[in-house]
Amino acid sequence: MTYSKTEPVLLDDEQVRSYITDGYIKLDYSVPAEVHEAIAVKLDRMLELGPNLGNNVLPHAPEFRHILNAPEVRGALISLLGSDYIEHPHRYCHNMAPFDEAPEDIVEAVGKRAHQDSYTPMARPRQHYPRYARIIYYPRDTPVLHGPTHVTPGTQFNKRVTEEDRATAMPMEGPAGSLWITHFDVVHAAGVNLSDATRHMIKFIYIRRTEPQTPSWNCDSERWQNPGTVEATYDNEVAWSHMWDWMCGKSDRCESFRSAAANDADVTELIGALSDDDVHGSLAAIRQLAVPKPAAAGEAVSALAELLNKDHQAVRAAATYALATIGEAAIDPLIARVKEAGAAGWEDGAQAMWNEGTVHLLDEAHALAGMGAPAVPALIDLLDSPDEWTRINAAFALGEMESAAAEAVPALTRCLDDDSHRVVRTALDSLGTIGENSDQYLPRMRRFLVETQTSWDEVLTGKRAWSARDQVRLNAATAMARLGPAAASAEGELIHALEDPCGYVGLLATDALQHLGSETANQAVMDLVMAQRWDSSLYPERPW
Repeated sequence: MTYSKTEPVLLDDEQVRSYITDGYIKLDYSVPAEVHEAIAVKLDRMLELGPNLGNNVLPHAPEFRHILNAPEVRGALISLLGSDYIEHPHRYCHNMAPFDEAPEDIVEAVGKRAHQDSYTPMARPRQHYPRYARIIYYPRDTPVLHGPTHVTPGTQFNKRVTEEDRATAMPMEGPAGSLWITHFDVVHAAGVNLSDATRHMIKFIYIRRTEPQTPSWNCDSERWQNPGTVEATYDNEVAWSHMWDWMCGKSDRCESFRSAAANDADVTELIGALSDDDVHGSLAAIRQLAVPKPAAAGEAVSALAELLNKDHQAVRAAATYALATIGEAAIDPLIARVKEAGAAGWEDGAQAMWNEGTVHLLDEAHALAGMGAPAVPALIDLLDSPDEWTRINAAFALGEMESAAAEAVPALTRCLDDDSHRVVRTALDSLGTIGENSDQYLPRMRRFLVETQTSWDEVLTGKRAWSARDQVRLNAATAMARLGPAAASAEGELIHALEDPCGYVGLLATDALQHLGSETANQAVMDLVMAQRWDSSLYPERPW
């Protein structure tokens, strides 16, 4: 896409805080009304002439560039993902025809559709850190009558969609051109179209390329505070402040909460306040357990660990980041739990945590990741575990630490030769987010773009026909795109990948080549663009 030179309009502290607490924000921006209608007309024609074009909807309606390049939209993406964000190749137009007969209970009908999106084309572990963002856009007026997407605020850390989430979904309604940016994992659902016209909703996906170093929005204060208005049902400040500190680029991602929450409460009493019947009371107790007196840290860790990987969803998320805040006293107990989960094998529920639609890793892995450098040596040791599930969780946790886990690069590089494509895929993503010492792993990573293991050719996604080989290559190309010029030695393999049978691989390779900046890389990209340019002005009555 051709990016506008207009100065981006960045978000402010309150908008970023709202994004962190609720998992989404609505953007106001200025684009002429005729642009929205031009897009809508082309989407109407797409449905009239044939199937949904899926990822090709952008070249079908190139007017989208005016939306995606609007100063406010670019500024919001920069604010949330950094100035060098990646445009993911997946985008889709969700069309909803009018219902023939309205359901008796609209809320129930919407609730049944509530879900968290899968990563595309195949599974990746869900990430609490907001590295993936989704744009939701309507080209025409979309009031509640037209069935807008609904969102359940504050559910971006969920491992499953609860009945409460289904019942509390809120409509994202608005006039033509309405646009939201959401955390990729927030729970959402299609509405019910009771109008007489087809509703169009188009989504675009974006990825953070590099680790936050400083706030990338208009930041007046790097200290966390809850926003003035919070739509999330539950106060999860211990998790929210952690995400804020990460986005601010702080080396201690628990700094805001730890420094603001001095605690003299009796730990035994706080543990007694943890109750399945009182979520708000449990969350209040967890906030205090995150900063126990040193002598009571072990007792707090034991109680918090029992809340992991269970319901209530807000409680388990809060316990995860309370353990990260406690830090070193929690490392050994959490490592032991990761080992136990791996030793239990896929038979005891782990298999349900990895399918090619969704991957939920252990809360222990997220907690260890949140601690940063102190947990790195223990996680490196886990990479030698005989248990696949343990290796996956350890590799993931190290990647979530980014540059703080630089010393893990040699061990993660060895994981690229693992027999499990799940381990390899996770290690590729982790090396890409760590971003350090790439000379150690690029020689092995490059080969994934031109080689494969025959055992990875099996189709794993049913009618979508994607294989482990496709996702391994996509993860490798994404890692190289994140590396920027440091991936220069992979130029030949990236040019080869432009014609990969998985289009996602080719598009991420295109991004990677653009950031190499060499004459041959630029020429390869231009040759591809000129060969594949889509002329959206042509239709059956005007074929040339």
